[in-house]
Amino acid sequence: MLSNEEANALADFFLDGAKIIFASLVVGIFVPGAAGARPWLTFLMGLVMTSVFLGIAVKLAKTEPAAR
Repeated sequence: MLSNEEANALADFFLDGAKIIFASLVVGIFVPGAAGARPWLTFLMGLVMTSVFLGIAVKLAKTEPAAR
């Protein structure tokens, strides 16, 4: 399994990914030409993916260190 340091590094990666997805979501909503004809679908998918990445980050951050 993952060591505590590895789990924390992966948690940080997924947290950064969630931040980037959320920032892209905000930009996509305020720039309607970039979102295309369906801005609500873009908004919904951005929220879903942000939630998924945050959930993975929280789960990894709460993992116990692997027994050696």
